[in-house]
Amino acid sequence: MIIRKRSDIWQWFTEGKIAPHNLNAAILVAYPHPTQHNWLLLIANLVLFLGILLLSAGVIFFMAFNWDTLANLTKFAIIEGLFMTFIGGFYLANRVENASKPTQFVALHASWSLPNAMLLGASMMVGALLALVGQTYQTGADPWQLFALWALFILPFAVIAGFDLLWLLVVALINVSLGIYFDSFSQLFGVHLEHIQVITVFGLMNLSIHLLFSLARRLTWAGRSRFQCPIVEATSLLASVVSLSWLMIWVVFDFNSTAHSGFYILVYLTIMATLFGYYRYRLPALYPLTLVLISLCATIVSLLSKGLFDSNVPVGIFLFIAIIIIGLTSGCLYWLKLIQHEFTAKASISQGDFCDE
Repeated sequence: MIIRKRSDIWQWFTEGKIAPHNLNAAILVAYPHPTQHNWLLLIANLVLFLGILLLSAGVIFFMAFNWDTLANLTKFAIIEGLFMTFIGGFYLANRVENASKPTQFVALHASWSLPNAMLLGASMMVGALLALVGQTYQTGADPWQLFALWALFILPFAVIAGFDLLWLLVVALINVSLGIYFDSFSQLFGVHLEHIQVITVFGLMNLSIHLLFSLARRLTWAGRSRFQCPIVEATSLLASVVSLSWLMIWVVFDFNSTAHSGFYILVYLTIMATLFGYYRYRLPALYPLTLVLISLCATIVSLLSKGLFDSNVPVGIFLFIAIIIIGLTSGCLYWLKLIQHEFTAKASISQGDFCDE
């Protein structure tokens, strides 16, 4: 979230939406010094959301432990009763919050709020209810359908709240359902997929989620505030880069027996180059650049390790690989530090030119 705020401020500054003499004020607005009230509010939010998650998990474990002793009607009454309690709590909390606070304040602090906590609890109960229906009536032989339907049913909650944790839950459920599906069938649209192709699908899917949220946040439209979820953007990008890095390591160590190895290398290099260029020049951000550099370092180390192991070099190769890792990481950290200083220097120069004028 901090990285995203810094990127947004820098983008607004370069587009002329923030005057150079107001740059420091904008940074202070984005990063206010925490007060005692801020710390208490943070602790209260953590306790609130952790309590909701523990309550939901406790009900689920209670149902599982007492499955044979509880009647079906009692099981459904517990889950549906708690679900309706969360929905009613959301309605009442949202009504009180909108009536007692200005609209701007509510919009700014709507993420970590009691209404969204109630929606998070309701989302957990949707999954529990789907699992209860499946276990009671033996509906749906494929486990992936549970997580897919769970993600589909709580999607309106995520859109209504525009809350990071709800969107993150949806994205996690999509990944879990897709993983279970490939584990059961290993095919997509009737086409059998190898393990390396499944990894590629996961990388491209999470990259698409990242681009979708990034594009929805940058465009000017009515639902823009519902997709301002930096945690989802960062997590989906991390999952995509990890999947693509795993793909390249697989290709490196199994190059001869992997079909279409050149195609996978081209896909990897194209995506990494695009991410690097976009987050270096179009929307400067250190976090995506760091992920790209780590992925490239892992690929280079894997390539060198493969070559050294194939050449039957003595045990000293491990020392050489360690030196290479230290050199690559040190070089990347040094370059990222230069990029950070470059952004700061540009801001200072622009501010000085404005003051001279």
